[in-house]
Amino acid sequence: MKPFIPLRVYYEEVVKEYKQGKNLLKKYEDMDIPLKPIKAHHKIEELRQRPNKEFTKMKKYLILGTRKTIRITPNDKSADFIVPFTSSGCTASCLYCYLVCHFNTNSYLRVYMNRDEMIKKVKRKIKKVKEHKVYELGCNSDMVLENTITGNLKWVIEEFGKLENATATFATKFDFVDDLLTAKHNGHTQMRISINPKEIIRKVELGTSSFKKRINAANKMFKAGYKIGLNIAPVILEDGWEVMYENMFMEVNKLLLPKLKKQLFIEVIFMTYGVSNYYINTESMPKAVNLLDKGKMRPKGIGKYTYRNKYRNPAEKIIRGYINKYLPEASISYIV
Repeated sequence: MKPFIPLRVYYEEVVKEYKQGKNLLKKYEDMDIPLKPIKAHHKIEELRQRPNKEFTKMKKYLILGTRKTIRITPNDKSADFIVPFTSSGCTASCLYCYLVCHFNTNSYLRVYMNRDEMIKKVKRKIKKVKEHKVYELGCNSDMVLENTITGNLKWVIEEFGKLENATATFATKFDFVDDLLTAKHNGHTQMRISINPKEIIRKVELGTSSFKKRINAANKMFKAGYKIGLNIAPVILEDGWEVMYENMFMEVNKLLLPKLKKQLFIEVIFMTYGVSNYYINTESMPKAVNLLDKGKMRPKGIGKYTYRNKYRNPAEKIIRGYINKYLPEASISYIV
């Protein structure tokens, strides 16, 4: 899988005040990629007015700006605190993407230049909290993907490496980790590699790394001293899911390093699917699989669906059984 090269770049003028912004604009200008100035990254009218059918084309755009609001919020799942960091959105087109529920067709990749401002706020929070906590980076983006453009993930990993009482964590569906292997992390960063059965990755997680490449990335990062987790997300209960997920766990057991399996932690998240996902997928990718199974799913909140308990609860029991059978030394952080 090749690193992302944008079809077009939109940028706020303030980007030119940052060294990274100047470098990126020059890089893309030298590549003859169209550059267009905008007033604000979240109000690009010509993109907001595009029809759903242009969703996949818009995913090829890159937006450069600054993050205006940096709000660190408590969390009780993968971290103690969620830190919106140097990007939002993504270049992939996963059919269930929760970002689509928030941004609709505007879930393209946005990269923010004011990383120094962000890390200063994180450091103030760490100093205030005093005790050791885990901080999730890139909760609404994929930091490994973004790192291929900016190098920000390696940078922030090394920043956390200098800190006391703080661990950084991030999840990814990409295998572009070679740049991170030499980072001076000092054991202060963990990576959760997101996986699904090969069949689901191929037809649902469009534009992401393959199953084997993800597992290989986990092994490489573990060898480099990072703590590694599996983020099994989202679990999709399509026909034949039991066999697909058991085969997946068998492959994980076969491919993961023995020492890694002994220290592995696992997160499991069942799929939540949005009505906005359904309409955008139907219009922009008409041949894509339909994940909205109203027979198995019930409404959850506004415009979202989740699995009915009579399907979800037995499925959780089965997934737990697979973990106990194939990864008996791993710990389960949570299942939701």
